[in-house]
Parts: sequence; C-alpha cells; structure tokens
Amino acid sequence: MRKNMFVIAFLLCSLLPLAASPITLFEAGKELQYHENWYGAVELYQQALKENPAYNAVYQGLAECFYALGEYDQAIVYAEKARRYAPQDVDIENLYAFILIGIGKLEDAQKIFSGILNRYPNNLDARFGMAEIEVTGGRLTNASELYTAALRRQSENRKALLSLALLSHETGNTKAAESYVSRALQYHGDNAQVHYFAGYLAALAGKLSEAEGRIRAALTINEEYDQARALLCSLLYSSGRYREAITVADLRIASDRKRADAWYLKALCLMKLKDNTQAFEAAQTGLSVDSENELMRTLLEDIAVQTFDFEDAQRKSLAKAHQTKGDSFLNRNMTDQALYEYRRALKVYPYDTDSRQAYSNILMRQGFYERAIQQLEFIQSIEKSTARINDTVEAYSKMLDHSVRNRWKIDPLYLNKAHLSIGLFYQVNAANVFHPEAEKLTSALINDILSYNRRFAISANLDTPSSYMEAFRKARTAGNDYFGIVSLRENERDIQITLDLYVGRTGSKAETLMVYRSGNDRFSNAVRRITDMFGQAMPVIGSIAGRSQAEAVIDIGSGDCDFTDYTIEIVKNGTVTIANEGIGLLYNEKDVLGTFTIGRIAEDLTEGTLTRKGYYDKMTKGDLAVLIYSDPQKIGNKTEKTVDGADRRGQQMSQLLSLLRSIH
Repeated sequence: MRKNMFVIAFLLCSLLPLAASPITLFEAGKELQYHENWYGAVELYQQALKENPAYNAVYQGLAECFYALGEYDQAIVYAEKARRYAPQDVDIENLYAFILIGIGKLEDAQKIFSGILNRYPNNLDARFGMAEIEVTGGRLTNASELYTAALRRQSENRKALLSLALLSHETGNTKAAESYVSRALQYHGDNAQVHYFAGYLAALAGKLSEAEGRIRAALTINEEYDQARALLCSLLYSSGRYREAITVADLRIASDRKRADAWYLKALCLMKLKDNTQAFEAAQTGLSVDSENELMRTLLEDIAVQTFDFEDAQRKSLAKAHQTKGDSFLNRNMTDQALYEYRRALKVYPYDTDSRQAYSNILMRQGFYERAIQQLEFIQSIEKSTARINDTVEAYSKMLDHSVRNRWKIDPLYLNKAHLSIGLFYQVNAANVFHPEAEKLTSALINDILSYNRRFAISANLDTPSSYMEAFRKARTAGNDYFGIVSLRENERDIQITLDLYVGRTGSKAETLMVYRSGNDRFSNAVRRITDMFGQAMPVIGSIAGRSQAEAVIDIGSGDCDFTDYTIEIVKNGTVTIANEGIGLLYNEKDVLGTFTIGRIAEDLTEGTLTRKGYYDKMTKGDLAVLIYSDPQKIGNKTEKTVDGADRRGQQMSQLLSLLRSIH
C-alpha cells in the first residue's frame, strides 16, 4: 500500500500541472515528506506557495523538511513564517524550538519548551526537546530521565522507546537497549523505522545476521527506505557478500545518482573483487557528485596508486587537485595544511615537480635546508630540473659545507633515528553507513604522515581490521614499543577520530587521543591534528651518533622536536624500557652516565658537549639521549592535549543527536 502511495506521489510530482490547487500540491508534498523524499517535498511545497503565499501548513512542511536535512538556517525562516500565521500552534512552537537547538540557541529553545510544558504538562514533544538539550550538553543521564518520564505518560510511545534504546547503548547498557528495542518491536512491529533501529543496534553489537534480518524487514514494510538500504549495503559488505552489496548499491544509485556513499561502497566492493579499473570509475563518479568528499578522494587515490603506473595521466590529474589546494593554503599562510596537500600530491604522483618544488620552498622557509635540497635533487634525478633549481642546489650545497653533518661526516639518511616502534591497527564500525572501512583509509593516512617523522618506526597493519587481542598479540610478537588502534565515527557534518594507544609489552592503556572536527576539510584536518598530538605525546629519545672528547653529536634535531624546556640525560644503552602503562620511560638513576648540553642544532643532528656523572666518563657512541622536561608544569599541559576539539561534548554527541532527530 505504501509503495503504491509513493508511486502516486511521484507521479503527482512529475505530472501535476502548473495550475494545480495548493491543497493538491501540499498533499502530494506531504506524501513525499512521509517517505523522506525531502527535496521532492520541498519542490511541491514551493509550488503550493506560488498558488497561495499564505498557506500556513506549507510553511510548516518546508520547515520540517529543511530541519530533517540539517539546513537549520533555512528551516528557521519558514518556521518563523509559520509562527506568524499560527502564533498559538503548539506543534509549530515545538518545531521552532527544535530548530533553535540545531543552530545552538539552547537557552531560547529551553524557554519555549518550558513555556509549553507549563501550559501542557503532558506534551511529549516538548519533553523530547528538553531531552535533546541535555544530550547536546552531554548529560545523557538527565536525557534518559526525561525520555523515561515521557514513557510513563505514554508507555508505547515509539520515539521514547527508540531514544532510550540509543541512549542506553551510548552509555554501555546493552541489556537495557535490547529491552527497549524489544518493546518497540512488540508495540510497533509494522513500523519500518523500528526495524531499522533494531538492525542498527544489532550491527553495533556485531550481530550482523540479526541486523540484516531486521533491515530486510524494514525494507519489506517500506521498499523505498533508503537509510535501510544503505545499512543493508554496509552489512553485506561487512559479511563479504560483495556482489549482493553492489546490487543494493546499484538500486540506490538508480533511485538517485547523487548518492555518493553508494558509489563509495560500490568502489570498495569492486576492489575486493579485484576489479580495480571499474572500482576507479565508480569512485571517480562518486567524487564527481560530491567533490568535497575527502574519504571518497582518498579511496580514489589509493585505487589509482594500486592500479596505475607512476607516470599515468590519471595519477597526475588527481595530484593536481592537491597541488591547487596546497597553493591556495600557501597563499593564505596556512603552512601546515599546504604541507599536507603537497605531500599527498607527491604520494599520488611522485613526478609532480610543481608540488615538490613548492614543498621544498616551505622546508627552506622553515629552516630545513638539507631536506629541501633533497627534494630538488630528486627533480634533478628525473631530469626535469631547471636552471633555477640547479643554481639553488649549488648555492645551498655550498652553504651546507660547514654544517653539523659535514663536520662530523654523518649522513642522516643512513642513521637509524627511529628509537620507538609503533604498530598501527584499525577497527571497523559495522554501522558506519557513510564510509565503510574509513578507519582503514584513516590508518593509511596516519601512517603516511608519520613516515615523515624519523623518530618513529611505524608498521601499519592494513590487511584486515584487528580486535584489541589480535593487535596486542601482533604488536608483542613484533616487539613494538606501543601499538595504536584507530576508530572513527561520523555523520554528514562531523567526524571523530580516536587513536587508542597501548604498551606493546603489557597491553596496558597508554593514552587515548581523540579529535573532533566539523565543516570543510574536517577529515584531513582531523588526521593532521591527531598525528601532531601523537608526536607530542610520545617521549623523545635519541642516541650519541659521534663523539670527540667532550664534544658529541646526537641524532635529534630541530626536525624532531623543539628543545625548549628540555634537559638531556645520557643513559647507558640497553637500560631504558617503556613504562608498563601510560606513556613514559623507565631506567635506573645508576644508568644515567651524564648530561648533554646543546650547542649547534641542525635538522637531524645536534652538536654539543657532554658532562659526565661521577668520576669515570663512560659515555660512548650508541648510548641513549633522553629528553626530560625541565619544567614539571609542562607535563600537565602535555597530558591535557590528549583530547582536541572546540566543543568536545557537543561534537561528541552529534552522531547520537542526528539519530535521535531522525526518529519520527
């Protein structure tokens, strides 16, 4: 029946004459809105307004559609017009207050909800609104109490039951979540959304078969339920049924070719089926319909790197986008972002001389002349040099004749500066409908960025996702000092990346690094930030690379850390161990052989003088140089940086909020 009604509404949308009555247009729009075809409903509502600009119900419908789309600025315009025509309508007041929450005006929304509850104590929508305000502030217990109070007034209320199920899962009470879902299914077994959320929570619990059954039940009730189709596609992919997943993805694409997440998953499936050429075409189409989708672009680039030769035109074209973006960041003095873009361009197309030269210029401005010259020498090696590049290499090479490396005859390229080894793993979220295996792409990017930091030896385990026990076993077997597990949560507007760090020897928790980002470039910004936090959190260890009487050189330089507020102890080689838990180093005071006083600092090396501890001078090449904070206050500041985000609670709850708001 619902399918037939949807077909009738679709025909109305395409065949209604321009002079159709406002009531007919409104009713057709309402049917499309019921089936969550927000854009189609908006189009019909707009036509109805042309016929009757004072049609209050149409303004309310437009406000509801734009609210569902997350376009709160537009939603509030129509909600205000609806209020003007019906100032005493409680439903419109509630809608207006919900929109105020969306744009961050929580106090104003709370006043409206409180006013409604003073007049109508049993108004459930107002109670739901108050609960949403609590969720926005991260106060989930208070929110649960409000939903429970609503349930006491109406024991079968679908929104209250599903909301409590989601909140219970968020707080780790899986039994309560299952109980609320069971009650929702008991009372509303004919509702597609109830089956969808039952499947969603089952997927989060790793019960893929049960989840699939629930989602298929939702689609039996409503064949056009795209959210359920998207989750089914993700579940089929997680179960290794790639051809079935492609079939579902194709259904979604046939319904709307602009569904970028369907193209993304289709590309993933084709990669698993070893059809990289078609996978590339699918990802390319997906990027064309959503050019700002960073995960889609990352996937497309990874396919290109695996499929095409180094000098292939496809790789060159993809690198060009990063070069253009890097140039734009550089023009706005956003150096970190520009570095990321140029490095990504060179990863995709190593022969991109424009990006390599721009990258070299940034390194020079930062004082990293040796690394800058290495980039220009690569351009010379592929015979794409210019007179200007040749002159620059010659001039700076002469300038470096008296560098620390030349004085000590040490080439940093042949130094093993990586005194800490880290295993990198990832876990997948089965309910990640937007970008399945985004965690794998994120781990690969973290690995790429950290490869530029020579302090660390990173071994990325990207073949399959790993549980904690698998990661611990592999890291311990490999002798990693630490291992990290990447996880990711996202919705249409926000992303949260978490890197849980553990001690490789004991498996104990070392640190949790979390980053929240929203808006444009949120993915790349989050990845860059979490790698910065990782570098700041890890201890700084070097070693004596050369010694001549009291003078010595250690393999730590300005490219590795900022020496401000550090003192450097020389510790006997082989006596330093990783702390059993947390991030830190352990060694006995008797193994401290002396101290190192900084002299000349280069990019990869630092020259200075040694001062022995005790009567005998036992310091020799290979002994460790451990950097110690001289200001204890710094340690506290460092620890506080493990969580990053302008509005931690608000962004942390954004995914939960989007789910709660979708319940109708």
